[in-house]
Amino acid sequence: MKEDIPTEEIQRLRITDIARLAGVSPGTVDRVLHNRGHVSPEKRAKIEAIIEKLDYRPNVFARSLSVKKAMRFVSLIPNFETTGYWDYIRKGINKAQKEISDHRIIIEHYFFDQYDNRSFHDATKKVLAKLPDAVIFSPVFIEESIVFAQKLEQKNIPCVLVDSNVETINCLAYYGQHSLKSGYTAAHLLFTGLPPGNAVLLTRSVRPDGVGSNQAVLREQGFMTYVKEKKIRKNYQIVRLDLHSSNTENNLKRLKTVVGKCTVPVSGAVIFSSKVYRLVDDLVKLKLKGVRVIGYDELPQNVAALKTGHVSYLIAQRPEMQGYLVVKDLLKQLVYKQPTHRTNYVPVDILTKEIVDEYLQFNQRLNE
Repeated sequence: MKEDIPTEEIQRLRITDIARLAGVSPGTVDRVLHNRGHVSPEKRAKIEAIIEKLDYRPNVFARSLSVKKAMRFVSLIPNFETTGYWDYIRKGINKAQKEISDHRIIIEHYFFDQYDNRSFHDATKKVLAKLPDAVIFSPVFIEESIVFAQKLEQKNIPCVLVDSNVETINCLAYYGQHSLKSGYTAAHLLFTGLPPGNAVLLTRSVRPDGVGSNQAVLREQGFMTYVKEKKIRKNYQIVRLDLHSSNTENNLKRLKTVVGKCTVPVSGAVIFSSKVYRLVDDLVKLKLKGVRVIGYDELPQNVAALKTGHVSYLIAQRPEMQGYLVVKDLLKQLVYKQPTHRTNYVPVDILTKEIVDEYLQFNQRLNE
């Protein structure tokens, strides 16, 4: 069929042309293109065959120009330090906003304290009062995030999730690591080749209520799945160590107490947040040497510890790309009316001191 139509005519094809060729209404073609509404299997197959043969692509740019009013998206993520993990998320969001500026989309940023659920609650009230066209947020606090998402749904405000996933939240898309698998991978890296008979620190960064973030909790679950499957407890002492984000002096005391109670030397440690450099600093202060340390995210402080050998592996997750892609998916859904995948796992990148420079340089090129 394609061979019978000149190339210039194919490029100008409209939905009405496909409908005429398929012997159906333009509305039926539109439902197939956007994967919504009921279309009989026979008609769907016929339309899809024509689309494939003609290599039809919707004129999404022209469609976006039909949007009369500016759209406002809101980003709700934790406060961050300069060059911190959440700063990378924000940079990815801002990069996407610059690319789609022609579509009259404005993105406003709101922030909360990731160690204080009241701060999150207060921020969500401000966001809801704004009545944005869409919301990007990280469900650090699980229960509070579910309630927030329900309120968004009641107001017909779509949302996308970044960094960590909550399956029960009705969102358009999620971008982030497969947290369970990344925790499982951390355990594999830590225990493979580690001398048996020693102690391993299972380290968590916790809030004042003693609970970690949603992401950290899922990573720990994945880690413990590996421990159970491989019967690790038969050969190692696994000792829990909870660290608090703000009180570094007490964290050092806590580490010293935990290590002092170990009946065998500490040969390994894992922390499920991006604060691995703080754990390393305390290990150095206690003059604990030869400890294999596994941590997350390519923060400059973490990379420095990796290069000196104090961290053995960093598990990275491309936060800039997460922020970038959730914005692009909102554009597809709300402006172009194109379907997107609900769950999108970013690659798990395992960094060593030998390859980290090339990894960072390549990521920088991607984000320019």
